[in-house]
Amino acid sequence: MASADKGSDVAEVGVRKGVSTVSYEEASGKTGKGIKVDRVANIYGSTAGASSSSFHIYRNHRRTEMFRLQKMDREHETELLNEALNQKRQRNEEESARKTDKKAEKRRRKKLKKKQLMMEAKRKEKEKEKEKEKEKE
Repeated sequence: MASADKGSDVAEVGVRKGVSTVSYEEASGKTGKGIKVDRVANIYGSTAGASSSSFHIYRNHRRTEMFRLQKMDREHETELLNEALNQKRQRNEEESARKTDKKAEKRRRKKLKKKQLMMEAKRKEKEKEKEKEKEKE
């Protein structure tokens, strides 16, 4: 490794024929030159010619990937269940509000009818009083 003129942090970028040395700023893309380093997570695979030690690395990586996929599936399932629960809760609230409004309307009509009956009774009572006064005269 050779040190670069632009700083002490140096990254080596592999090229087919040889290795070129670039600064960290250039490798991270902070300068305008456009060099970008992509991180490769799974550099091992189950390929022919791999040594026996590579299998354990591959198996461990595969296991962690399977756990990640299972976690994603569980989160998706949980999200679907929460969505279904929220829809059911909303339907129940709407149904409850509808029933409450219906009963409130029924109570209001009953109260109005009672008030009308009271008014009718008072009117009849006044009429009777007037008739009695007319009879007295």
